[in-house]
Amino acid sequence: MFDSLQIEIIKEVINIGVGKSAEVLNTMIQSHILLEVPEVKIIKYGEYNDFIDYFEDDNYAVITLPFNGDLNGFSKLIMSSDHAAKLVDAFIGKSGVNMDMDSLRIDILSEIGNVIINAVMGTLSNMLNLHLDYIVPSYEQGARDIIIPEEMIKNESAILFAKTQFKIEEFEAQGNFAVFFRVKSFNSLVEKIQIYFDKNFS
Repeated sequence: MFDSLQIEIIKEVINIGVGKSAEVLNTMIQSHILLEVPEVKIIKYGEYNDFIDYFEDDNYAVITLPFNGDLNGFSKLIMSSDHAAKLVDAFIGKSGVNMDMDSLRIDILSEIGNVIINAVMGTLSNMLNLHLDYIVPSYEQGARDIIIPEEMIKNESAILFAKTQFKIEEFEAQGNFAVFFRVKSFNSLVEKIQIYFDKNFS
């Protein structure tokens, strides 16, 4: 398991990735968007219930990007449907929070999620010298039980959880970024972080 300094490294990696995605989204929306990662946690298998209890809304929009290679798992952008609707409205120039999940809105949310997830995972792989392959991202909407992949529960995997804040002009929308690692992959990540730590901070 990571110590506090290694957690700070992970937080910095995610912040860099989120910053890169913000630059892309600024161009897409033609308006200033700021993304912040105020909190990063490692969730162990025995803490899954507490993790799920964190999500209190009734309905969520989830973009999932599976990955494999040196590490295996799923990265997810998780937003309540209301916050997702606000984020989409900022992109299409409409107001209101009631979400009509037509194909256009799904495409926009999928693209937003794809930009953020790819930037974060790309930064992670570059900084830690990892090779990762990605599968086409998917979109889901539903209750909070769609957040943790069933495969991750069966295999007692670990979760890297980052609470992300979206700020668009006077408007704020909140989302969450989570990476679900298979057990062996999480152990490999710990080793890679230690190598990076020894190289850059020892």
